[in-house]
Amino acid sequence: MNEEMTGAVLACDFCLHRCAPGPGGVGRCGVRRNESGRLRTTLYGEIQACAVDPIEKKPLFHFYPGSATFSLALGGCNFACPFCQNGAIAFSSRLGPPRVRWSPGEAVEAWRRSGTPTISFTYTEPGVWQDYLLDVASLARKEGARIVMVTNGYLTPEALDRLIPLVDAFNLDLKGGRAFYEDRCRAPGGFRGVLAALKLIAPVRHLEVTTLVIQGVHTADELEELFSCLVSAGVSVWHLSRFFPAGAMSDRAPTGEAFLGTLLDRFCQRTASRGGIPFVYGGNCRNLEYQRTWCPRCGTLCIDRASSVADYTSRGGCPSCGARLYGVF
Repeated sequence: MNEEMTGAVLACDFCLHRCAPGPGGVGRCGVRRNESGRLRTTLYGEIQACAVDPIEKKPLFHFYPGSATFSLALGGCNFACPFCQNGAIAFSSRLGPPRVRWSPGEAVEAWRRSGTPTISFTYTEPGVWQDYLLDVASLARKEGARIVMVTNGYLTPEALDRLIPLVDAFNLDLKGGRAFYEDRCRAPGGFRGVLAALKLIAPVRHLEVTTLVIQGVHTADELEELFSCLVSAGVSVWHLSRFFPAGAMSDRAPTGEAFLGTLLDRFCQRTASRGGIPFVYGGNCRNLEYQRTWCPRCGTLCIDRASSVADYTSRGGCPSCGARLYGVF
């Protein structure tokens, strides 16, 4: 990791805040500290959460569908989203003692015991503890693991240069338009920066994008803009997920099923009529129709996600016409 010196100021290149904390100071993430003239991640190896999850929970619908993944997280985040569902481990001011302390080698051993094909860095923002992610990933890949990063995408070009070679699949949040990032996330330039990350990742790595839709906050025009931007970036999978009350927005009503369904129908119809995002899914919704994968060429059901995941493809090929679906199967 590079530590940039601007005059006598030490600047972090992990995320687009590019914090320059003075001696003993920390960045906005609360976990990157200037210690004796070097920037360090203060909670390196301190695991706040770990579990074996369905890969669909990330959500990744087109990366080893139906498999399990070994998920882990350190604490910290560089955003201040008022609706965060993981605030107890994402916000450094709320962190309790870690569940366990693992060296990179011990994390890889824990993954090996899990018997899963992938390690997912998730739950909080891995971008602010990417040094640990990279150390674990470099060891795990030698053991055959595939690496997943679930991130807000507020990453510098330097960080992406480090991450892309070692991360096999990304789920990246596109939270809203320009004003949403400024007002809700406290992330200046977030919209532009996240789109830049999408454009770098999409051509070279598996990528799925998630937008948490907050009814009454996200406007129709805003979501139309997001759709157009994702089409331009070459994104093939977009998850539109229902908001549920959380954090400082615990008193807000959940996003309605009908509201989300109207959005999904609109974007799917636009794709069918004149091209767009081939696979648009609904998250946190009861209508399983919005979680099924259909062949874009012939309309055959390829992957069903009811009580369990049923993959009818032949290693990603449509069982009817043979068309290759986007993804890793």
